[in-house]
Amino acid sequence: MNLLPTLHQNQEHSMLGLSMPRVLLTGFMPFGEHVENISEKLVNSMPTVLPIRNPFGPGRSEISIEKKILTVDVEGSTWTRDQLESREWDAILHLGLCGECTDSRIELRAQDALDMNIPDNSGRQIVQGTIGGNGDLMTPVQVKRWNINSWKIKPTLSNDAGRYLCNETYYRTLDALRASDVDVPCLFLHLPDSSHLATSDGIQLIRDVISHMLYRPSIQVAAGVFHTETQYLAMQRSDSEIGSGKWEFPGGSVEANESPEEAMIRELKEELDVESTINEKLGIWSFTYPFLHVELHVFLVSTEDSLDSSALTVHKSMKWVNSEDSSELDWLEADLPIVKHLQDLGY
Repeated sequence: MNLLPTLHQNQEHSMLGLSMPRVLLTGFMPFGEHVENISEKLVNSMPTVLPIRNPFGPGRSEISIEKKILTVDVEGSTWTRDQLESREWDAILHLGLCGECTDSRIELRAQDALDMNIPDNSGRQIVQGTIGGNGDLMTPVQVKRWNINSWKIKPTLSNDAGRYLCNETYYRTLDALRASDVDVPCLFLHLPDSSHLATSDGIQLIRDVISHMLYRPSIQVAAGVFHTETQYLAMQRSDSEIGSGKWEFPGGSVEANESPEEAMIRELKEELDVESTINEKLGIWSFTYPFLHVELHVFLVSTEDSLDSSALTVHKSMKWVNSEDSSELDWLEADLPIVKHLQDLGY
């Protein structure tokens, strides 16, 4: 895939390649009682070449948009999945009509469920069925890191894409991307009908979503190391988090107008319900995930309060580990250099 930095782009934030990035944009034909599908209308209204700017920093690019109107049947729901066997895009954005919606919605989850209240356009009507049998799938795109409140058209974030063709298409695409182990951002954008969304506003919304998909947000994170002479505290991420089950150090994102030190104290109170003290700044480490750049500010910390697993709010377990123990844990990739540094220090 084209994931190398290119001219005019902030290399830390860019997900774009040396050639013009290619985005697949899909919509659906009308279905049921709908005589028009706004997703088809907006796809056909989009240009094939679109200039975008990096929403997270300096940088700009021109992108190529491939437009496809999907049929409202199993062939439409599987078209993108099947194309991924031999074709590549730098991002995939599916559009669909949400007839009962008054606002646009970015879908974060595709459910492993088909429960069709009306037949599709081929007459197929599956009730209480599954799609892949692999459970629900979450998009890896860091949508919650986007400053959506600053957008002209503000979509809401949703975990319910329904159980009809929109959800089926989204699920099949995410499942294919996961199976191929290719880091391509993919989202589903549900749209209200034309009485609630003007064409010009829809085009602006699509442009905002695509630009955010093609550039990485960059965040600062404060991470705390509680330690004894030979051990330190490791935390396991909860099942509802991206990277569920992986191990990390306690801490979290540095908020606006907050120093890493202030964030450290706040996060430890929120996550472990303890009052803590920063004893030393261990260092700063940077790591770039496929969809997020992280700058970790790591501190040696202590507390006089009890570190009790019953107080956990965002993790499912915790344990004290030494160098030998830690090598057996499945750590978040960004935390691995910190683990190695602690091993070098003798923990």
